[in-house]
Amino acid sequence: MQYCPKCKVKVRGYKTECPLCQGRLTGTPEAPAYPVLKKRVSRVSLLKILTFILAVVVIIMLSARFILVHQIGNTDSSWPGVVITASFVVWVDMVVAIMLRGNILKLVTFEAYAVMLISYCTDRVFGNRGWDIAWTIPMTLIALLCFTILIGIVTRAHLEDYVNYLIFDFVVAMIQLIPIIRETNIFMWPAVICVALYLILAAAIILFRFRDLKNASAKFWNM
Repeated sequence: MQYCPKCKVKVRGYKTECPLCQGRLTGTPEAPAYPVLKKRVSRVSLLKILTFILAVVVIIMLSARFILVHQIGNTDSSWPGVVITASFVVWVDMVVAIMLRGNILKLVTFEAYAVMLISYCTDRVFGNRGWDIAWTIPMTLIALLCFTILIGIVTRAHLEDYVNYLIFDFVVAMIQLIPIIRETNIFMWPAVICVALYLILAAAIILFRFRDLKNASAKFWNM
């Protein structure tokens, strides 16, 4: 037990100073009655920090562009806008990751579609080379298919709990048939394999798990 020589009182518990005079205590402190919990950064605090970082980046980039245009005379300074756009995309991605961190399947699905969207837009900005349609999108969809099935097996979830994810992924995968039929896909093998895998999955669900598909559709439309 600790003791305050100034107030002549004994102090229980674990104190750094006397609660009466705030003076130094002597003696051995007692162990705290309850475990001391570490302070955690709340979701709101994380969002505020991310928003502040985004605001700092935007202000710095706008200031840099103003200096380049009005002081240096460089009228072809588009990189601050690119940095701002990229920072905003990262901010949105981080915000969604924080909001969906309790649902790993939703989080990974969002991240996968964010990767496909960014790759598609980047390819269009830098010359429409077609590597996004040929490689990034089909490989991401294949990886997402494997991950969704793996999560269902590991968590022992019913198919109707995650079949809506598979349905949405199936629809997106079938969109790849457009560049395949038009022969605008520069390298079709990944896309063809992706479409074939999703067609096989759809056939398996319809033939062997149609009831789960029906129940999942009913739940979705009732919501």
